Amino acid sequence: MVEWKKTTYPSTFIGLSDELAKARSMLSANVYNKNTDKYRGEQEHKIQQLGIFAELVARHILDNNRGVQYKAAPILESGPVVGADIILKGIGEINYIDVKGVKTGGDTLRVNYDAHNNPNKKVTHYLFIQPINALQARFCWVLYKKVSKWNVVMSTYTKCYEYKLSQEN
Repeated sequence: MVEWKKTTYPSTFIGLSDELAKARSMLSANVYNKNTDKYRGEQEHKIQQLGIFAELVARHILDNNRGVQYKAAPILESGPVVGADIILKGIGEINYIDVKGVKTGGDTLRVNYDAHNNPNKKVTHYLFIQPINALQARFCWVLYKKVSKWNVVMSTYTKCYEYKLSQEN
């Protein structure tokens, strides 16, 4: 069972994520192209934009919780970042968060199979963020161990772990 919470975000995140997605796609053109297994076709820009949007909302959530200490990976880098998107300092522990965007109206949570099982990528939690409208989103936390138990499916471009939200009803 996934527990969602609602949050608000600045409406500027929509346009900003679009602009940053263009820049990120240019910087990652050597990784996400037709000659690689990471190629995502015509969906590349939308996938990048949703991911950046989710990262911005995640930072906004953490910034609005006083006392939370975290370090975020750069949104723009010369290539894809292998590490966690956010390193969150807890009480006596450090959590490594991978932020994932979920399409508005989407009914599935997905995590790339290879990225999840990459021994060089330390992740303790996934933070899924789904826009509801131009000012609201919902989010949920999922433990790394729980994702490992999800169904493995072949999505449009790659193998992934998948959790159907409709399973909860």
